[in-house]
Amino acid sequence: MGYDPLRSAGPGLPADRNLALVGFMTAGKTQVGAALARLTGLAFVDVDAIVEGLEGMPIHRIFAEKGESHFRRMEAAVLGDLCRGAGTIIGCGGGTVLVDENRALLAARCLIVWLRVSRDEVLRRLEEPGSPRRPLLEGLDQEETVARLMPIRDPLYRGADLEVETDNRTVEAIAREITLRLGLPVFEV
Repeated sequence: MGYDPLRSAGPGLPADRNLALVGFMTAGKTQVGAALARLTGLAFVDVDAIVEGLEGMPIHRIFAEKGESHFRRMEAAVLGDLCRGAGTIIGCGGGTVLVDENRALLAARCLIVWLRVSRDEVLRRLEEPGSPRRPLLEGLDQEETVARLMPIRDPLYRGADLEVETDNRTVEAIAREITLRLGLPVFEV
């Protein structure tokens, strides 16, 4: 495990670090990041949204038209740019941790929070109205694909500084737990 915020010299986010949210698809990285930003006053950026903006198309189209490897290169470049700064909440894509260099960069420049979600909860959330398209599931059996991908990714998420359960919890409850456990100042009541 990398940096341990619970054993740091003081509470809160160290001045030279960002707060990175990692986890499997549907874990709530974007929603929890936005809630954390409201609570703490820190800026929130979503890596996937930045890549979509740079490419001028949604991620599922980037995958379809340019391929996953192109997307991963863009994702790594955006993450590198974001990690040059400090004091930002970064919502990472579910596969960001698949690249060794990304994991090393996150460990060096961020306090990493794993938003843990169970397989059953992922499948339930994928069926919710308005759930975004997931390029890794396009044309595939969702249950089978999730069952195949989770055992590959979960061990990579385990390197996080903090692990937070998201099953059957509201976004606000998850964000408040993170602020409490990390000792982050809260500006919204």
